[in-house]
Amino acid sequence: MAGAQVRNNTQMPNIYDALVQVIADHWKAHDSQYPKKIILTPAQFDSLGEYRRIGRLALNDDKAVDGTKFLGVPLEQDPGTPGLLIATDGSEIAIAAQ
Repeated sequence: MAGAQVRNNTQMPNIYDALVQVIADHWKAHDSQYPKKIILTPAQFDSLGEYRRIGRLALNDDKAVDGTKFLGVPLEQDPGTPGLLIATDGSEIAIAAQ
């Protein structure tokens, strides 16, 4: 198609999309149980907050974003983490995001 843009599928997703995917994968693998928590670097945490803020603005919603949970999963910050989801069974799943 002339003028169509091709998406580079090797590009890492943003933190918001990566978290949605890793949580959905967890639900599928663990009979819809919620993960124990998500641990993000401060930069990942800030980026997630910005994506959520932009989404709220797009919906004309001026409520503050709850920085303690994402899709019902508790959030933590740790500068020493690569970004992890802690599964219901305690296993660690890396979050692949920019």
